Amino acid sequence: MNPNTMRLSLIPALLFATNLLADTTLEPITIVSSNKTEQSVQETTSNVEVITAEEIKERGYQSVAEAIEHIAGISVVHSGGLGQQTSFFVRGMNSGQTLVLLDGMRLNDPSTIEGSAFLENLTTANIQQIEIVKGGQSSIWGSNASAGVINIITKTPEEGVHGSLAATYGSYATRGVDADIGYKDEKFTALLLASVLETDGFSAVVPRDAEEDGYTNKNANLKLGYRFDPNNALMLNYNRIKTDVEYDGYNDYFLLDPNDDYSHADSDQKNLAADYRFKKEHYRLDLHASTGDYKRDAYDSALGNYRAKIKEYSLLNTFEYGANKTILGLEYKDIDGTYTYDSDSKFGSYLDKGIFLSNTYLINQTTLIETNFRYDDYDTFKNKATYKIGIKHDHPSMPGFVTGANYNTAYDAPSSYQMAISLPDTLLKPSYTKGYEIYARYKEWLNITYFDHKTEDSFDYDFDPDTYQSICYNVEGTSKFKGLEISSTYRLPDLGVVFSANYTHLFKFEKYDGSEFFRRPKDTLNASVDYYTDSNMHCGIEAQYIGNRKDMDFSSWPASEVATGNYTLWHLHFNAPIAKDTDLSIHAKNIFDKAYQPVYGYAAEGRAAYGTISYRF
Repeated sequence: MNPNTMRLSLIPALLFATNLLADTTLEPITIVSSNKTEQSVQETTSNVEVITAEEIKERGYQSVAEAIEHIAGISVVHSGGLGQQTSFFVRGMNSGQTLVLLDGMRLNDPSTIEGSAFLENLTTANIQQIEIVKGGQSSIWGSNASAGVINIITKTPEEGVHGSLAATYGSYATRGVDADIGYKDEKFTALLLASVLETDGFSAVVPRDAEEDGYTNKNANLKLGYRFDPNNALMLNYNRIKTDVEYDGYNDYFLLDPNDDYSHADSDQKNLAADYRFKKEHYRLDLHASTGDYKRDAYDSALGNYRAKIKEYSLLNTFEYGANKTILGLEYKDIDGTYTYDSDSKFGSYLDKGIFLSNTYLINQTTLIETNFRYDDYDTFKNKATYKIGIKHDHPSMPGFVTGANYNTAYDAPSSYQMAISLPDTLLKPSYTKGYEIYARYKEWLNITYFDHKTEDSFDYDFDPDTYQSICYNVEGTSKFKGLEISSTYRLPDLGVVFSANYTHLFKFEKYDGSEFFRRPKDTLNASVDYYTDSNMHCGIEAQYIGNRKDMDFSSWPASEVATGNYTLWHLHFNAPIAKDTDLSIHAKNIFDKAYQPVYGYAAEGRAAYGTISYRF
């Protein structure tokens, strides 16, 4: 047996054996991603993870992509430093199969290759929590939710006038400022959030010191709310993200050029939403209207323009009877996109009218059953019906022990980009996923999940030598994803010490032709030890092991398959109050200066340190 493999298998085993001595119960956490309404994380059969603002601060995560890559079942690959192209795989599935939301507003850009969200452009400034629901969620959310849902929730106003200000500086001349100011009384709430993050960066393509590929991110979020009376409330939410990034393109020999000082891109994403809520006794009505406007321009050897607009309207009727809940939802989506390469413009658009019914039943205070059914009526594609059946059982004979299972179907409609580059006179079909998960957990000490998902009618691409562009089409065959997730937390409250670890193993991440998907590691391990004092000081050490991954080497033609190799990264964290309402955070990353390539041919962050001073009032 490989020594690395042996160590990898022993670490979780030792942690889990130790955890049997603990006696900790989960704190109640409220989420909204499971069925679009507020509920406790214990009130759903779905597999849910929550990253809190405290965790983000303690770990020094600069982007949402960096935060979620430490969650079991998720792997992230960065093609360079801050702001560079990033892919994320939930349970081995593609980025476009995960729906990303910001306060309920869709961030998936239809003009991207897979209709995915740009997690690299979502900074962690002013985030209250990140909810991650794994497994197919199309029976609630529709398209782009076959692998799961990530809902980013920004801060909410507190009583009276309040605010905060934070400044960050660190390696690669990284600097950032984020601020918020808010107000809340019995009727009116307002919160303005703003942040700027800049870095000189390093070369996106190896070697790291070839030149600098910088990045700038400007983000603003405005929340307004008015409560007419105890039963009626209106909320407005606006978010805008503007970015500029330098990257490394290809030279005249179609090879990645580490000395490329021209290629750059900018983006401007705006989302606006209005929500009205009415509640009386056991009934609640939610009306939602939102728009998303996405603009991206890439400048390299040619000019590429990407444009997309989303209009979305929904009506939710929620009925609560005892511990049970029924939700009837109606939705309308209008998605329109344009892709321009040089002067050649192509279009992709569609309308979707959806209806869904969700029910949760609590039986004998120990067994929860959840059923969802959704039907989507498209003007362009074949209509889709999806459903979920879930069960969760608490075992009274062993308090804290829970078992459960979910079976679901899901789908992903083609993005406007995929429609634009499809074969002439050929209509793409939505891909279709079905699968199940089985889980067991005992308090915080041990959580084990096995999953098995299959996707049909997947999208793939061929290269057209006449136009030098890709062509998208549906493939025959089935893609398969099977894996195991294990996580554990063990607390020693008397000593102020917390041990945490999670491990993911992919048994299968197989394409329709029997080959393995690229850039997915078979094994991933995250482990940390944290120490807390009564004076609110925190220090911790964190390790992340990434197993072998396959990739492609395009330095010669035809391209050849390569392995990026396994590696382990170590990080240190320190947080402490330094004055009244003022905190200091210091984070040292990749402390052993490990050289590695998450994507073959691309550089990764070396030894780095970042410090943040924050003040609140």
